[in-house]
Amino acid sequence: MARILSLLRRLYLTVYNWAVFLGWSQVLFLAVKTLKDSGHEHVYNAVEKPLQLAQTAAVLEILHGLVGLVRSPITATLPQIGSRLYLTWVILYSVPEIQSHFLVTSLVISWSITEYPVFFLWNEGGSWFCTFMAPVAQV
Repeated sequence: MARILSLLRRLYLTVYNWAVFLGWSQVLFLAVKTLKDSGHEHVYNAVEKPLQLAQTAAVLEILHGLVGLVRSPITATLPQIGSRLYLTWVILYSVPEIQSHFLVTSLVISWSITEYPVFFLWNEGGSWFCTFMAPVAQV
């Protein structure tokens, strides 16, 4: 039974990490493309929905820590995710006047780059196991 639970945990975290990776890839692609094609004034409008989805999905990282799927300390995860959600929903979404500011473009690209790293781990089966979130690297 423990073996099945471990397999399910790994499968879930792999799917979750791929989904988050693809979401951040979309944000990065749209941000850079829009910056190049239309300028920084239009970046937020281009990435708004995928950015909100990617940042809100991070709430699951808190739940992962709470239920023991990963060994991430909640005391570190909660303020990081809370501050990003505050910026995403309370500041960026609620204050349209700042959405075209060049620092918003910098923020979006910075977030994308920091969420984008790839970690290759050697799993117990002897094959390469890709994951895209640091907390899973601790598993």
